[in-house]
Amino acid sequence: MKRDWDLIRDVLVEVEALNPATFDDLRYGPLRISANAAKDAQAVLLWKAGFIEGVDASSMDEGDSVLAQRLTWSGHELLDTIRSKPVWEKIKSTAQEKGLDLTFDTVIALGKSAVAWIIAQGS
Repeated sequence: MKRDWDLIRDVLVEVEALNPATFDDLRYGPLRISANAAKDAQAVLLWKAGFIEGVDASSMDEGDSVLAQRLTWSGHELLDTIRSKPVWEKIKSTAQEKGLDLTFDTVIALGKSAVAWIIAQGS
């Protein structure tokens, strides 16, 4: 399965909005009745990569599933890099222009460049 960065961004925003004080969680994965299995798969990848804290809700017959509870420090860092729509669009366009694959490291590096570019445009 290929990473879908727009869905990754959506998942990070959703999980950040959870209220840990009220024990909010979101279920992602096959056990969740969802029209968006692709988003669920991206959420499970984020959880396995350590960007989301959550509880394993997998079953042997249904496959990977997670009850997402909050972002980790790394999850917050990644979301802070791609939260701004203009920065996110600049990251994607730069990667496409340069023929770069979007990896976590590339997204972070391009995010720094995108912010600098956007600031320079405003001067």
